[in-house]
Amino acid sequence: MEIIWYSLLFILLGMYILLDGYDLGAGASYIFFANTVEEKKKIIKSLRSVWDANEVWFFAFVLILYLVFPKFALTIFDNFGGYILLFLLFMLLKTLAFNLMLTFEDKRIKDFFGFLFGFFSLMMIIFIGIIIANILRGIYFDSENELQFVSDKFSPVSSHTGIFDWFSVLTTALIFITLLIHGMGWIVLKNKGAFNKKLKKAIQRLSFLLLILSIIFAISWNYIHPGIYQNFYKYPFLLLLPFFYISSIFGLMGIRTYQGENKAFILSTNLIITGLLTIFSLMFPRLSMGLDNKEITIYNSDFFQPERFYLQWWIIALGIFLLIYSIIIHKYNKGKVID
Repeated sequence: MEIIWYSLLFILLGMYILLDGYDLGAGASYIFFANTVEEKKKIIKSLRSVWDANEVWFFAFVLILYLVFPKFALTIFDNFGGYILLFLLFMLLKTLAFNLMLTFEDKRIKDFFGFLFGFFSLMMIIFIGIIIANILRGIYFDSENELQFVSDKFSPVSSHTGIFDWFSVLTTALIFITLLIHGMGWIVLKNKGAFNKKLKKAIQRLSFLLLILSIIFAISWNYIHPGIYQNFYKYPFLLLLPFFYISSIFGLMGIRTYQGENKAFILSTNLIITGLLTIFSLMFPRLSMGLDNKEITIYNSDFFQPERFYLQWWIIALGIFLLIYSIIIHKYNKGKVID
């Protein structure tokens, strides 16, 4: 049963990163690549109809994580509660900035709130990256030790660990580039013209950087946790996951040669799915790495607490509602938004 819930959590987290990921990536693109009024309008219109349908997946993930693996959820909140609250604050401010950007017609005011929308999107990506990096690198369980905010010695050979250290910077950069590409792929999917050519060129260049960061990350994770790839030895078929991940990156490198405007988004979607599947399969059955010779797995995170499971049918109903809601919203708004 634990494996089923573990898989459900993967689906919810994957749906959030896929759907809100292009929202965040497009928001960051607003800062880095939208230089003209027309380009800014293209980004805004590509997000206007569907962006608020995506973040419900995050709240569903948090709710179910707390219900089925409460020990792990409480550990995460103990270590990163303040950062999670900041993440939610930025989510709220991003929503406010986006709506105000649509409300005002004055160019200077619209540009100001557009910048805030992009800035808060960027900050949300950074917080996602830092939290994921620390889960992959390791946190303290049942210990009086606490993670520092910044590592005393910002070096791979240092034993001093901080929430913000070389590994979190590397992981956050990898996630940022991935979501930026995903966001640009969405914009390309919903538009056409010169701006698409500009974004495809940027995607192609960023894909080379993504490949380099992915290789460095793979080596670094094994350096921090020797034997992290043991599941590849136990289950060789899992090697297909990094193969498809790398294939997606190479596909993005040639994005300017493809016909049609949907290839970048398809490839970035496959990139995220196979990347997440690789991480989950290598972590299994762990929920997080540990820094104090302890670990929380799906089997010791207080899964069997009967009083929690009177909500299981509500959870199933919520999942069905989210799926139907997301399908309807995205189907209703499919196609190009700008001629």
